[in-house]
Amino acid sequence: MRYGLQVTVMERQRMGAALCVITLLAFMPIPVSAQDAPIGWEMGLVYEGGASEDDPFTLGESETSIRFWIRNDNVAGDIEISLEYDTSSDGAINGEESVTVGSGTNDTFTIQLTGIDVWNIAAGTMYDFEIDGELVSYMGAPVVAPISSQSADGDAIVPELHRWDVDIDDIGHPVNAGTEFNLHLDIKNAGNTADSISTFSLEDDCPVLTADDGPLDEVKGQLTQPGIINEVTLIFDASSTHPTRMCEIEITVRSAGVANGGLGDSMNNAEIDIEIEARPVGAQQDQDDASTDDDDGPQNQDQVTSDNFLMFPTLVTPMAILWAALMRAREE
Repeated sequence: MRYGLQVTVMERQRMGAALCVITLLAFMPIPVSAQDAPIGWEMGLVYEGGASEDDPFTLGESETSIRFWIRNDNVAGDIEISLEYDTSSDGAINGEESVTVGSGTNDTFTIQLTGIDVWNIAAGTMYDFEIDGELVSYMGAPVVAPISSQSADGDAIVPELHRWDVDIDDIGHPVNAGTEFNLHLDIKNAGNTADSISTFSLEDDCPVLTADDGPLDEVKGQLTQPGIINEVTLIFDASSTHPTRMCEIEITVRSAGVANGGLGDSMNNAEIDIEIEARPVGAQQDQDDASTDDDDGPQNQDQVTSDNFLMFPTLVTPMAILWAALMRAREE
């Protein structure tokens, strides 16, 4: 009787253990296979403004945002996709490491291409990039096998960028009113494609300062390659009546490429301060007086000299008569 009781207790313990195992298995996630539950999903790039997969994305100056979509074709159950990125450029792609897409939805995500110095890369240079996605879970359960993966790839192009660097050399000294001075400047094509200057302007805030802008006319319209410098020398004339003051000279050039719809800077300029010193008070009058004296001086001097020599002959005759009379008186 006692032996039978021990058997009953042992059977109950075994049954309890079996029930625990069954309960644990019921709560454990079951790996999903293609045979058990086929999971449909797709991914691709978002093209905007009428563009298609044949059109490259345009790279921006600092970063470029590219959108892609992931569609979950399952009517029940979320999917989790892990993501990896790659590009042929020296830059980097920043984006989410994994995303979750709800059942029956199509979600859009964004990546950023950064670190590409488009200003120093020739316009038209192409880089490719790729987004790789892998299904890692379905309905919260990890997917073991087989691995389900998708990818989306595209191209990015360096656009034509226009910019001009204008550099003015400091003359290093004040300028006297009534004199001319040269101003040397370098105009460099700092874009990544050939460009020309469409128009220019030369301005200053001084009353009687003029300049010959002919040298700027000569470089206007010339097609200049990236990195090439046009050297220009302008001649300024400070009038003799110019007051003492600091003059601000500003030179502005405008890109023909941007004027025709290109990207970059529509205009670039440079400024320089030139100190002009007025002539001393009375300097002009003193010079006029000196010129008058120079004209009259020699005439006066000639007149004085002439007068002195004319007076001497007129005195000779009376003195000779007087001298002859005295000599005759002594003889008698």
